[in-house]
Amino acid sequence: MTNVTRRTFLKSSLASAGLLLMGTGTAAGAARLTIKHPRRFRILQLTDLHFFSHEKELRDAFNARAAENMHKLVKATKPDLVVVTGDVWSENPEGMGEAWMRFAIGHFEALGVPWAFAWGNHDQVSDFSAAHDALTHGKNSLYRGGDADGNYVIDVEDKDRKRVWQIVCLNSHRDGLQQDQRQWVEYMVKTDPGPVPRFAFFHIPLRQYDEIWKNGAVSGMKGEDVCMEKEDGSTLAVLKAAGVRACFCGHDHQNDYSGMANGVELVYGRVSRAGGYGADIFPKGGKLITVNCRSGSYDWVSVTPDGKRWHAKPGEHREIPN
Repeated sequence: MTNVTRRTFLKSSLASAGLLLMGTGTAAGAARLTIKHPRRFRILQLTDLHFFSHEKELRDAFNARAAENMHKLVKATKPDLVVVTGDVWSENPEGMGEAWMRFAIGHFEALGVPWAFAWGNHDQVSDFSAAHDALTHGKNSLYRGGDADGNYVIDVEDKDRKRVWQIVCLNSHRDGLQQDQRQWVEYMVKTDPGPVPRFAFFHIPLRQYDEIWKNGAVSGMKGEDVCMEKEDGSTLAVLKAAGVRACFCGHDHQNDYSGMANGVELVYGRVSRAGGYGADIFPKGGKLITVNCRSGSYDWVSVTPDGKRWHAKPGEHREIPN
């Protein structure tokens, strides 16, 4: 198999049963997800699907395979929520970004479960206002980022409408999380009715993803440099102060590892796109996160469309030469 690098890749690719979805009007931008089983709340993270990133003659087959893999992952994991952390389509050539986004939305709707979306650097359109509306009004969508530049929260509630967890989705744009996103998180906390455990989902990793690998406090596999873009390491303290227990990102197709930084777990999602750069490092798939909202504990595994699951042993890490 040809080893395609990030540089060549970037150059070439310029509600189901038991769940209730409701929108809220909170200032921070929120949605509500009511779950039946707070001791077994499942989130499936998908990332870097890159629909339409192949040459025109290969696109239909590639898109079909990527969509089929999504359905297989949902069937294998039975999630309560799917969170897609960006790079769903590939830029906006000739104004095609919105059509490609709507193609992706159609496939998210077909999954038959609630879904959320965090913007990636390749998710580009001509009219972001129209894109926010389309994402918000998709069937089973919990996207509520239209009023805050793609930043929003999802309140997870039990059957008694008690809030038991919160999902924070952030727009890392092209340069990683910056002061605008940090200020939004701080404002979210100020306007929040009370403390609750949180997860943060975004596309581009924080600087600390690189630091934990270098100091050896990790478990998993690394096949490329951490591309935190212009994120300078300031975001983690803000997320920790907000009660974020763990962060889940994408962006780097050849990395699947995790580690603790300042009391927050930093986790790479398993890249979901069918084929493409990184396919020679490990099988593409997703990340299944299972939360016990009563005890506050959680765990996660990388999953592949054939149902196989993988989690590195504590302290077991391996760097794969690129």
